[in-house]
Amino acid sequence: MLSSAGATILAVGYLLPLAYLTWSLFHGKRASANPWNATGLEWRTESPPPTENFEVTPVVTAPPYDYPLREVEQRHV
Repeated sequence: MLSSAGATILAVGYLLPLAYLTWSLFHGKRASANPWNATGLEWRTESPPPTENFEVTPVVTAPPYDYPLREVEQRHV
């Protein structure tokens, strides 16, 4: 009896994320190419990346994790 209850809880635990995933695939808003405005090079290339990644070697002018904090602070206010 107890194992049936545990199996039911596990089944619900698997089915809920699957339902959320299915709903978001059909009704969710598509993310932009760089949703976090990150400055790392992995966000500066196309998806999927071409064979050579960049046509011209990029010049790095900022740290890779230099996120714009002002936008994040405004969202939480």
